Amino acid sequence: MMKLLNHNHGTIMRGLTAILAYIVALFATRRHVLAADLAGCFWTQNDFKRGARRGAWYARRSWLRLDVSHDDFFDPTEGMTSTQLDGLERFVIARKSHLEPINYAADRAFIAGRRLDNNAEPAQRVPNMTAFKATCDALLVHRGQKLPTALKPKKTRKGDFPITGAKQALADFIDLFPLEQMPWFLVSGTFLGLIREKAFLAHDYDIDLGVFEDQIDIKAIRAAIFASDAFVLKKYDYHQSGLFTADVVSTNPDVPYILKIIHTSGIHIDLFIHYRDTSKTPTVYWHGSSLHRWENSAFELVPYTFYDYTVLGPRDADTYLTENYGDWRTPVTDFNCSTDTPNLALVPHPIAVVIFLKRYVFSKAFDSKGANLLEAELRGNGFLVDGPNGALEFSSDLFGDDV
Repeated sequence: MMKLLNHNHGTIMRGLTAILAYIVALFATRRHVLAADLAGCFWTQNDFKRGARRGAWYARRSWLRLDVSHDDFFDPTEGMTSTQLDGLERFVIARKSHLEPINYAADRAFIAGRRLDNNAEPAQRVPNMTAFKATCDALLVHRGQKLPTALKPKKTRKGDFPITGAKQALADFIDLFPLEQMPWFLVSGTFLGLIREKAFLAHDYDIDLGVFEDQIDIKAIRAAIFASDAFVLKKYDYHQSGLFTADVVSTNPDVPYILKIIHTSGIHIDLFIHYRDTSKTPTVYWHGSSLHRWENSAFELVPYTFYDYTVLGPRDADTYLTENYGDWRTPVTDFNCSTDTPNLALVPHPIAVVIFLKRYVFSKAFDSKGANLLEAELRGNGFLVDGPNGALEFSSDLFGDDV
């Protein structure tokens, strides 16, 4: 399945899948605009992973009510236009009586957040801000409510990561980018596997690598991957927000946050650009995506042996892994980078805010400690305040004098 979803596919495969996706989505949602968008994920974008996740999201919320994927924090709005968002909103509203109230509120918040971030019609900016605040407040109403069985955390997953393919992908990456030319290093789950299992994690999803901003040449990487028969550069991931002022994070604005690279085996490699944030005391090293920012204490790199290869990784493995995972010595078979990472910091982006809010609302039902940390992060960034009647609400101060 991973190989199928991560690959770039040819015309016949894309065409057949797009036709099937259109028919199924039209059958499930009864909306041409959503069916056409889903077909485009496969045909135009060649993004089978996003298409599969979006299709599963429709199936779960449609009258079919097929729970084919437990993906509670998936953002269904990524890449959608105003017209597509209108269709999605009509679909969600039509299904309101059949959805869990928490999911309905979160779905409406995702849609409002994407409209705000798109900022397609500047004249609608104030109404969009007002709608975003209203949907966030509506989501907060559900904090602490008992979760339906369908929404309770599921922590079992088959160990299905293709180790053989991952080893070949790592070997080919080492050949293409020798450490003496670009000192990349193992991070996150891949580094956890190195330290705890001496191997890739059986329940992993991809290979996680890092490189410091001042040690990467984007043009050279693009050229090397383009000339390679082993890899495809799927996309870059930048942080852009139409609502909040972006952080000044780089001396080189052309450097993205993450490069998503696909190996011919179907293995997905995330190459995270690491930044040194000297504005904090002590200095923080962080990496992320358009919606995530994971912070670590400053670390030194040292050589490790991984399988038959020499790789780099943080010297103080215990500190690094504890910051990332808490009790990293205890295996967890189902880990979500958007919900289970202690070192995840809030990115000033409407969709990231919705993800944090939904995490907070969910956590209040089963993890009070985690909920308190999330609330502190949201309060500390000015997103949550105590309202006039003492109830917690989404702040309107973030919008200046517009709202």
